[in-house]
Amino acid sequence: MAVIRRYDRRRDSAHAADKNLIDTPERLITFAQQKGLRIVPLDVEGVVSALGIEIRKENLKDDLSGVLRKSPESSKWEMLVNAKHHPNRQRYTIAHELGHYCLHRHFQIEFEDRIFFRGGEGNKEEMQANSFASEILIPEGDFRKMIREGKNKIDELAQEFGVSTLALRIRAKSLGMSGHGL
Repeated sequence: MAVIRRYDRRRDSAHAADKNLIDTPERLITFAQQKGLRIVPLDVEGVVSALGIEIRKENLKDDLSGVLRKSPESSKWEMLVNAKHHPNRQRYTIAHELGHYCLHRHFQIEFEDRIFFRGGEGNKEEMQANSFASEILIPEGDFRKMIREGKNKIDELAQEFGVSTLALRIRAKSLGMSGHGL
């Protein structure tokens, strides 16, 4: 679930002008490649840093995955990630918050994401951030290439992409794949 706080877009015009072209998963992957970052598994922390977002891993409430917010003091974006969560969960949270940053930062200044809303929430922005996260963590082309090359074990593929087996299964189904435990 995201907490919505609106703000005047003109306050963010200088920041928006330099990074407004990263509004799709494909553009984010291209940005990462241009920065020399690893794509599979995606160096999500490197992407966050390259975008100028401060990232901190902290012990948050168990049901709180992460927070993305614009600091009122510095006008810079910061991301908090629950340090108590599994590393794959943290990667997904970072990718999800990147989705909010790329897609929604011009409309909100704070996003608070709780685990219990992650799976089936009907909130459009949350579904978009989930889709964005899935697409950058498990790029379709790389996923299909690995399968063509004979990699078809769920746990091995999940390890290649640095995601949970559940995240990999969900991505496979969204791409119309089936079989092998999908």
